[in-house]
Amino acid sequence: MPTNRTPINRRAARRIIPEAIDAWRRAHFMALHHALGLMPWEPSPLPREITALGINENDLSAVDANEARDRGRQKALRLQKQLLELAGWPNCRQQYEENLRKAEEDAAYCRERVEHPPSGEYGTGCDPESRQERLEDAENEVEYRKQLLAELGEVQKKWAVERKTAKL
Repeated sequence: MPTNRTPINRRAARRIIPEAIDAWRRAHFMALHHALGLMPWEPSPLPREITALGINENDLSAVDANEARDRGRQKALRLQKQLLELAGWPNCRQQYEENLRKAEEDAAYCRERVEHPPSGEYGTGCDPESRQERLEDAENEVEYRKQLLAELGEVQKKWAVERKTAKL
């Protein structure tokens, strides 16, 4: 006897809804995940410069299509390209400024630990050389974040020009 059962393995088409575009423009990680129906452990379509859980083209250099992590990255990259075409580069100045503030706080903390080492610490990373390396890494991160913030206007203009030429 035949049934009208829906096949289980159908692929749901993921449409980008206005809430997702709004969250993309605001560079809001959680709202974008919710609007796109992504699971919390899946990578975000936001660029890596905005959030550590974001995605870049470089992340797919050695992709294994059978591995779940890489499938998630590929999906996030496809969503990122669609969102860039629909809405352009996200307005991420506030997020860039927040990331710079956090990097500066981390560098100040590392500088304090180099200048005034705590007593009684033992283990990996407690020696003066490791503290100095950590300080150098933190200062490099601050410089990178400052550079991103300075180049933000250029990136937004570049995406706007590319978007206009694609429409023509």
